[in-house]
Amino acid sequence: MAHEHDDDFYRLTFSQREGKAPLPEPMRLEHVPQRFRQLMWQVIDREIESNNYVVQSNSRVNLRSIMHSYKFNILGEFHDDIEDDPEAPAYFFKEVISEEPYHTVLTLIEFTLRHECCPENLRKSLVDVFDEVPVAYFVKKVTGCFTIMPRMSKESGEATQQAIQVIQDAGMRGALTHLRQAVGQINVRQFAKSIADSIHAVESVARQIDPKSQTLRPALNSLEKAGLIKHPALKEAFSKLYGYTSDEQGIRHALLNQDSADVGVDEAVFMFGACASFAAYLVNKHRQMQGQEDRDQ
Repeated sequence: MAHEHDDDFYRLTFSQREGKAPLPEPMRLEHVPQRFRQLMWQVIDREIESNNYVVQSNSRVNLRSIMHSYKFNILGEFHDDIEDDPEAPAYFFKEVISEEPYHTVLTLIEFTLRHECCPENLRKSLVDVFDEVPVAYFVKKVTGCFTIMPRMSKESGEATQQAIQVIQDAGMRGALTHLRQAVGQINVRQFAKSIADSIHAVESVARQIDPKSQTLRPALNSLEKAGLIKHPALKEAFSKLYGYTSDEQGIRHALLNQDSADVGVDEAVFMFGACASFAAYLVNKHRQMQGQEDRDQ
């Protein structure tokens, strides 16, 4: 098995290794992982512990003001019903971040980022969590306002899940193993290794279709000659993606004068979806060719 002696592989959870988490976290819309919640609360808690939210000289209360404003403007509570206990912000923020659905958590974080009372150090720390934990959302300034946006559409995630199901139904166990490992590697921020596993998934399908091929390019040539790939541009496009993973230092070859490959979560997620879709495409074309051969006999 790939990664048999790789320490990073053993840091994946059993569920990740077995493919029970079918999509990488950055593709799982309508969800925030537990680690994301933990780090968000840690950032808020540190702000509370630093006493930055306490009134000092003529400054305004920070987290308490944010909590009051959120309850009044977002939750629609009456101003005189809002609890004014100095400990209330801690209970409020922790309860929302740890217990509420993903959309409520992200609404509160976005509201905090936009609020005039949010200290710059807190704002930066909250944004950093989106980079530290692979998640399906990112923060971007839109017309001057901090805005939480999805990394991809829901349809893209569903299409990738359907592609994985096609590969599973065809019994392509090698490809499935590589895709499962690619998921786990994204979730632990091993993006270069994830890209390598994604491309290995396509190689695995290509070699099962054409066992004589040892790498992807000869397999693509054979599949094109067999009529599985009907448009030369499609083969060329995937050959170029394959070439990118071969040329980029640290993905398929040893690092050269670099500490890590120059790839991030967006590249890893794109390659995962592209490779899963292309592998499923090859599986479907192979089935069609087999059906044609059966009819011709």
